[in-house]
Amino acid sequence: MVINIKKETGGFEFVGSRGAGEIIRKLMKKELDKGNSVTLDFGGVEQVTQSFIDEFFGIFIRAFGIEYIRGKVRLVNETQGIKDTINFVIKYSKERSA
Repeated sequence: MVINIKKETGGFEFVGSRGAGEIIRKLMKKELDKGNSVTLDFGGVEQVTQSFIDEFFGIFIRAFGIEYIRGKVRLVNETQGIKDTINFVIKYSKERSA
């Protein structure tokens, strides 16, 4: 399943709220629970906040461990700034995972 971040979060180039992250988390979880993979398409999104990314990557990693999403989630069209934010949240969350 492809989740278009810009479309699902209101069409903005900057995505920053936990509420927007919750939308993505619920879409992801539905597919991951079925055993499906997920592609997160960041096309048209220039930047995101740590809070937004934490709402799905961070919560999944702290609750289920990194293996829950490893190999099941693919990123496309992400800027270097988005990659940096994702990597920071993943690192932080792995250090605090259950």
